[in-house]
Amino acid sequence: MSKITAGFESPVHDAQQVFRELMEAMSRPGKRVSLNYSAQFGTTSRAATQVLLTLADNVTNLWFSRHFKGDEALVENVRFHCSAPLTEHKADSVFALAKCSELENFDGFNVGSEHYPDRSTTLIVEVESLTEGDALTLSGPGIQSTTQTKVKGLSPLFLSALVTKRSQFPHGIDILFTSGSDVVALPRSTEVALENEEATCMSL
Repeated sequence: MSKITAGFESPVHDAQQVFRELMEAMSRPGKRVSLNYSAQFGTTSRAATQVLLTLADNVTNLWFSRHFKGDEALVENVRFHCSAPLTEHKADSVFALAKCSELENFDGFNVGSEHYPDRSTTLIVEVESLTEGDALTLSGPGIQSTTQTKVKGLSPLFLSALVTKRSQFPHGIDILFTSGSDVVALPRSTEVALENEEATCMSL
């Protein structure tokens, strides 16, 4: 039986609106932005679904972590609505979708090259909450002095990698944290410090 569900009601208009919201999030790292359309595929959040509907197409390779790779409804809908090819190799992915409990570092993802730093992987991480959890102190372009954001569900190893191994600008990994209808962006130019040293990663 087909697991195809509805995407955007007005694909062009809705994708343009979500794109504007994502640009707002990228230009203001740490700001929680709501994506208010109802589309949702499988076990992904509404926010992650809308990011994929907006950014993925037939020339953007997607990599899914084990949990999402096994989500038949997600895979079927992404292929139907986005025509995006799935890859087994992190380094070949333009976008990667992962559950927080399945991430410990950034090993294997594409950080861009000297000539094409923009051809790096954008990592979409599904987390438990963006209103509580570990406090991240952010600084860099788009931030006046510093700002804080909260993320719940990241493992201690991934939090450490977030601080020390994500970026050597202009190379690096852009991150979109998603939960429910909300998204928080951490561009590669954003520096991260941990306010709270203790973190746990629980199942969503």
